[in-house]
Amino acid sequence: MVDTNGRVEREAQFEEIAQRILVFLKSKLRYGNGFLPRPFMIEFTGPPSSGKTTTIREMYDFLRPLGFTVWRPQEGAEWIQHIPRTTPEYNIRTGLYALEKLMDESYGHKYDIILFDRCIFDAYCWMEYWGEKGKLSPGDKSILQQFFTMPFFVNKLDICYFMICQAETALKRQLRVAISARPRETTTIESISNKTTIWRRVYGIQHAFHPHIRLVDTTSLTELEMIDHIGMDILTTLQAKTVML
Repeated sequence: MVDTNGRVEREAQFEEIAQRILVFLKSKLRYGNGFLPRPFMIEFTGPPSSGKTTTIREMYDFLRPLGFTVWRPQEGAEWIQHIPRTTPEYNIRTGLYALEKLMDESYGHKYDIILFDRCIFDAYCWMEYWGEKGKLSPGDKSILQQFFTMPFFVNKLDICYFMICQAETALKRQLRVAISARPRETTTIESISNKTTIWRRVYGIQHAFHPHIRLVDTTSLTELEMIDHIGMDILTTLQAKTVML
């Protein structure tokens, strides 16, 4: 025979002790956002050599000495090596990689600011690219784009910079430090120009719904001008958010 009363009493003891431990660990404070705010999260997306990586590096080096704990997640393109870049699955996977980081860190408090080199809006743009290539049906493209831009995810981003650059200028920047001058499929004038058109078009559509998206054309900007512009925008935007909280 099972001693039901004794079992209930033991369970109550277990629960009481467990609650004392949880209070000591401050679990609700550690894993919720009611007391400590989640990190500020910023995405940079755009075609090759538009200034994303340079800006992220400089912002990282600028913010850390000011006292911020800053994280630059490894870009999905560096992490996802086993899927060929000739299929939409590649950019679906890199999008999911970034989305995982976005979701997980929105419930963590290790960092103050997270700088994403490509995230969910980048995945949206690539679905547009593959749709134009005929490798995604209109229905599949729409489903994937709606998934990556669900309010659950978009609302976790504080700012997203769509960074573009005239194709000729972007190619010059790329060849300046390239080992080989041989053109690749993703780094020809035609390819960069096509992607710039896609990113600009997506910005035009999405900005109407998400005002925290910014378009930055770096064609005529020096690196210093680019960093100054984005740095001031980040700090003033985040400052405004601290007043609202």
